[in-house]
Amino acid sequence: MPVSTDGVQDLAIADAQFTTPPAAIGQAAAHPKSHFSNEAKDPDRIYTTANDKNLHELKETSVEMLDVIGIGIGPFNLSLAALIEPTPLRALFLEKRDALFWHPGLALPNSRLQVSPLKDCVTLVDPTSPYSFLNYLALHGRLYSFVNKRNASTSRREFIEYYRWVAGRLNTLRFSEDVKDVIPFRDGYRISTNTTTYMARAVVVGVGVEPKIPACARSLLCGTVYHAADYLERQLPCAAEHVLVVGGGQSGAEIIEDILTRSVSTQITWATSRSNLFAIDDNSFVNEAYTPAYSRRFHALPLQQRRDIVEGEMLTSDGISVDLCSRLYEMLYERSVDGTLADRFRVLSSVVVKDITSHNKRWRVDLDEIATQRNSCILVDRIVLATGFQPRTPPFLQALLEGACMEDGLPVLGPDYAVRFSRHMPGPIYLQNQSRVQHGLQSANLSLVAYRNSQIIDSLLGRPFYLNTSARQMIEVCAPSDTSEREAGVVARPSTRQVLGST
Repeated sequence: MPVSTDGVQDLAIADAQFTTPPAAIGQAAAHPKSHFSNEAKDPDRIYTTANDKNLHELKETSVEMLDVIGIGIGPFNLSLAALIEPTPLRALFLEKRDALFWHPGLALPNSRLQVSPLKDCVTLVDPTSPYSFLNYLALHGRLYSFVNKRNASTSRREFIEYYRWVAGRLNTLRFSEDVKDVIPFRDGYRISTNTTTYMARAVVVGVGVEPKIPACARSLLCGTVYHAADYLERQLPCAAEHVLVVGGGQSGAEIIEDILTRSVSTQITWATSRSNLFAIDDNSFVNEAYTPAYSRRFHALPLQQRRDIVEGEMLTSDGISVDLCSRLYEMLYERSVDGTLADRFRVLSSVVVKDITSHNKRWRVDLDEIATQRNSCILVDRIVLATGFQPRTPPFLQALLEGACMEDGLPVLGPDYAVRFSRHMPGPIYLQNQSRVQHGLQSANLSLVAYRNSQIIDSLLGRPFYLNTSARQMIEVCAPSDTSEREAGVVARPSTRQVLGST
């Protein structure tokens, strides 16, 4: 919630939303430094500060200088838009699609959210926000029913409706605005879309992810070879087909369950490079890895330690929910009892797809067994690639990152998710969902979305706005020598990697 000295939200800040001049935002703050202040003038600066000539040009083009523009409207930037509303920041968010979508091809009837719905747009930094999931339930008359359920989870479908509800209540969102270019321009950025031009002092890129397609399938995508993200948007498998599902994570498991539910006759092969179908590691202590304090410590570690930890903790983010594992096993067991399982279902573990070729209106799939190095092949009618996602990097972002400081091929990001550049830039560029190795696995899921956006807001304002209630953890990783080091999340001890990343 907004910082307050007497237990009441800082209403003065909210009241100043439409009265504070842009140049004054954050200048009075002593800690941290605002990205909007113009203090020392760098003689090597490649962009001039705002002067009479610049102001005249902006007036002539009637382009208002905003404080921040968010590119992409998915869960991450939607959260930022909701949390920015009570601040004095003047913001706008642009999305090329005509409405908010969140993996519509995976909104299966039985798909569940894998995190607590309290990890919504706002609750973990502002429980009093009108954009919380609990407020959504209350206004839709479902709060008591939700509390009376046996568990505190919710369906992906309901959470999508929650996101659309939030989007419908914000007036800073602009849909059908496809960003074509982002150009540094004096004291800000010129953002060109398919319809108009905007100016902003800072940019937050939240363009989401795109399907990760194996190289052998990229030229073959069609109505019977496609990524899991398109599952509900394709013709669903029929009883006479042999379907290959590639990928042993949550998406693959949900699709397997859907096919099993629809038909007892469809032949299914489930292939995964993993040695088994592993459940997500979701115990309470493991979830301490999805807290702000852990994220700050992780960010301070050397690159190779961060890579090792991400690899070692993968199943805390990328496994099948325990309930779904149990439901699938129960379904298969019942089919084995009534004799409908034989020759209709099999799991191939520790295999990778080597090649896919067309064969008599079907698909021949060549497989390599990881452990034995042996080869095999199967003939199928349909291939669903549940092979995960990767960050999307549109051309305008590639151009912006040309001057970024790089670390083993990755842009260096600060604790506030701002890109560090090797040359002067007129304002900060923040990246959402692009920093799994820089900040940890939490950057790619919903666990710390509200916290991350509170850090971006504090960075833009140059002072704390949202109350930090995240310092304490149940697990003590190290014992810093002083309080300031503890609060900063500084880690500089050789034992840290062992405690964070291994048994």
